[in-house]
Amino acid sequence: TFLWLAFCIGLGEIAYRLFWCHKEMQEFGKSYLPEAPEVLLGAKDLVPIYRKVQQGQKTLFVPRLISRIVLQFQSAKSVDRANSLLNSSLDLFLHEVELRYNMLRYLVWLIPSLGFLGTVVGIIAGLNLAAVQYKEKAGEIDLAAVTDALAVAFYTTWLGLLMAAALVFLNHLAQGREEGVVNRAGQYCLDHLINKLYERNT
Repeated sequence: TFLWLAFCIGLGEIAYRLFWCHKEMQEFGKSYLPEAPEVLLGAKDLVPIYRKVQQGQKTLFVPRLISRIVLQFQSAKSVDRANSLLNSSLDLFLHEVELRYNMLRYLVWLIPSLGFLGTVVGIIAGLNLAAVQYKEKAGEIDLAAVTDALAVAFYTTWLGLLMAAALVFLNHLAQGREEGVVNRAGQYCLDHLINKLYERNT
């Protein structure tokens, strides 16, 4: 029961992460930034961009990244500092993604541990059954009953390892997609914001 509960919690956590990854991907279709190559952006040109970003969901990577860069450039009027902020923000976002998977990593460790624990309990139960039969039946042991108990015990280990392997695969898949979104957000801001900024007195 605990094995299946932990596995279902892990699947739910992965589904939740993939759901948010899908929401992150949708942000690229909202045209926050002008994508025409000939467009240049000064500090005043960033005001409507900032307002549009503030109307969206501020917890997602793209709006957060654009907001930070816009505020930095408007205050410092420096493209280099805006670019430095982009790089440091991407590092922080990747670390944030890494932290989001702590629970899944714990579950990947917990599930096979529960499987091994079930095996130990099953072996103890099988040996106790053999001991009871030996005493009650004057040295006779029902090997079929004992082997059935041991089979169930080893089945828990097999099931735990199988569940852990499935979660590890799905964990890497989901985390890879989220890290890909962070990289794409950085590329999006670099191509359509950082590279189009120019410094001027306003």
